[in-house]
Formats: sequence, structure tokens, C-alpha cells
Amino acid sequence: MVRFAHMADCHLGAFGRNPELREYNLKAFEEAVDICIEREVDFIIIAGDLFHNPHPDMDVVNRAVKAMIEARGRGIRIYAVYGSHDFNISKASLIDVLESAQVFKKVVQYLHDEGKLSHVKDPTGISIAGMSGRKNRMDASYYESIDFQEPDGDAIFVFHTPLSEMKPADIHESETVPMSLLPDGYKYYAGGHVHRLLEHVKDGAPVTYPGATFGSSYTDLEREEHRGFFIVDDWNPVYIELDSFGIKREDVDATGMSTRELEEKLSALYSGKISEEIFLLKVHGELTEGVPEDIDFNEVKQKLEKAGAKTVFVNRRQLSGKNLERIKVREESTEKVEESLLEEYGTPEGVDISFAGQLLSILKTEQADGETKDDYEGRLWSDAWALINGVKIGKVSAEKDTSGQVSLSDFGGEPE
Repeated sequence: MVRFAHMADCHLGAFGRNPELREYNLKAFEEAVDICIEREVDFIIIAGDLFHNPHPDMDVVNRAVKAMIEARGRGIRIYAVYGSHDFNISKASLIDVLESAQVFKKVVQYLHDEGKLSHVKDPTGISIAGMSGRKNRMDASYYESIDFQEPDGDAIFVFHTPLSEMKPADIHESETVPMSLLPDGYKYYAGGHVHRLLEHVKDGAPVTYPGATFGSSYTDLEREEHRGFFIVDDWNPVYIELDSFGIKREDVDATGMSTRELEEKLSALYSGKISEEIFLLKVHGELTEGVPEDIDFNEVKQKLEKAGAKTVFVNRRQLSGKNLERIKVREESTEKVEESLLEEYGTPEGVDISFAGQLLSILKTEQADGETKDDYEGRLWSDAWALINGVKIGKVSAEKDTSGQVSLSDFGGEPE
């Protein structure tokens, strides 16, 4: 009888701006590995997105590697595929480095060996093969290009993509692949990428998503979803829930309220003791009097923490007031709103509105799929300097000095 663990979407390193949530995320992974050691599993499968990006902070890596080395020292093998977050098409990711260090073994074979999928044989005799997650909705063509052959003996297929038959409402159909594209003949299909606990069957074999061990975003935490992983005994998956932390969720509909009434409603939330460690507050609706800026949400956050919450998230993106609505009606496009604001509030002396608008457009450019943070920031700086270097800005002109560098004395010095 074989016993193995199936986890996915750990997203270690997520919540980089919130050290408390990043710590909860790491602890959830460490707890999962500890349970695997206690249950004496033969091996662990990680179905993608072990890390939140291909090159996470080294303190995150250090904690993760310590946990996995502890498992390896107990004779537990670890197998992984790339997820859409920890895969980098242009350069090696940390997944490659950790495989080279023999922390775990990748079980994915790309289009080598004439396009055939290769398998890794575990000492238990189980064969494992996998397909990594892709970005830009390339999954279907990726699966169609592989020559799948039925495995020889009992085998596990690991994948990191949503299936059409198991699609949550918030995932677009074009991002999924039909279950018919999964290869036949496997005893267990270990899925990742979908941050939900989902179970299905293909030709009598379990097809499962364990969901995230913790989550990687406010939206993940806001959903009342299970968080954990599977331990599979003799091909029967048993869900292990990770509940080492408490989450309190409060939804406040401010529709029809004035700011004063909303403040009174919020004050009731921190009038007593809060036992949960994470407090998620969602405030939405349209105020009948005043605007959201009239409410000091930082003070609300501080009072919730004083009442016992260790970390507080406030989501007020869908809270609006009558004044804001008038601004929305007045201007139809984002560009016109930005132009109006520049005209109303002005720009630094000597900088014309046209230049400011072009620079703002560059700085708003989003990070491309597969682009690292360093490459993204480098591209923004490059485009910004190109604009500065070639545009006459009112009275101020950015020119090169004798060394060929842009002179920024008129702009207040070098950037930090």
C-alpha cells in the first residue's frame, strides 16, 4: 500500500507587504510538511506554485528548504512541477536550483524525446509524470502537442491547470482545458492552480485539487474556503485541513448610510474582544451623505488590532459616495480624468501637461506575463529615461552631460 501527500499552491513569499500574513503562509506550509512526517508518507507531490514568484526572498527560501530537508531526512521523497507563478520561460527559476540541490525532483518533461511524456519511478514502484502550468492561456495547445502513452503500472499524473468540468465561476472558460485532454491510464490525477478544494473522477481514478495551503491574496482569504492538502492512502484521498489560525470576516453594506452612521456601525466591530488572529473587513455600497475619504479607516484598523486581531485587511474598493459618482459621470475615460486632474492641480514648474501624461502612461504599464519584477522595473526605467532624454519639458530640457549620462539636476537629482 502506498501513502503520499498531494499539496499545491503554497505561494511561499506571497503577501510581501504584510509580514504577518507572509508568516502565516510559511507556517501553513511548515505545518503541512510536519503532518506528512507524522503520518509517515512515502512521498510528497507539489502540483505547482510552491513559490509566489520564480525568485523569492532568500529568507522565504531558507524556511521552505529547512522544512523539505527535514522531510527528506526522514526518507520522504518530494516531487514537483512548475506552477504559473514559479515558472520562468527565459531563465532558470528556483525550482531548477532546488532540483539541482536534490531537495526535490521535477516530474515534468517538456517536448523532448520526440514529444513523449517521460516518467519518474519512485522506490515504491509508482511512476509519476507531470505537466507544468503555462501562462497566456497556452495550456490546451500544450496538452495537444504531447504524445501521451499509457503508463506501465500504477502511476500518478501531476498537472497545474483548471479543468473545464471543475471550473470555479471566477475562472474564464478560455483558461481551462477539457478533462478529455488528460492522459488515460493513471491511478490518481494531482491538480494545482485552482485555489479551491475540488474532487472529481476520471475512469474511476480520483481527479483532485487540494486548494491553497493558505492563499496568496486578499481575495483568497476573503473566501470561506478550506485550506489544506490531501493524504492519499491506497489511492483514496483524505483531506487534511490546516487550521492553525483563525479568520474573522465581516461584510458591511453601507448602502443608504451617511458617513456618521457607517462610523457607528464600524465602531461596534471593535467594541468587544476579537479572538481570531486575522480580521477581514469588507465595506461596500453607496453612501447617501459624504464620501469614503471622510472616514479614517487607518483608525478603524488600529482599533481592530487593539481589540485583539493580529493583522487586519480593509477592503473598501466598492464603497462610494455621491460626490465620487458625479466625478465618474463627468468624465468618461481614464485618460480624460487624468488630464483634468493634471490641469486642475498642475505640474512641477517647467513640466508641461503633455509630458506628464506620457510619463504617467509609461509608469502605469502593467507587468507582462512571465516577466520578472527586476525585468519589469528595468523596462519602466528604460522607457522613462528614453522619454526624458528626448523630450523638451517646457523650460527644462533633460540633456546628456559629457560622460553620456542624463543630467538630472533640474529634476532634483538621481532617483533612489
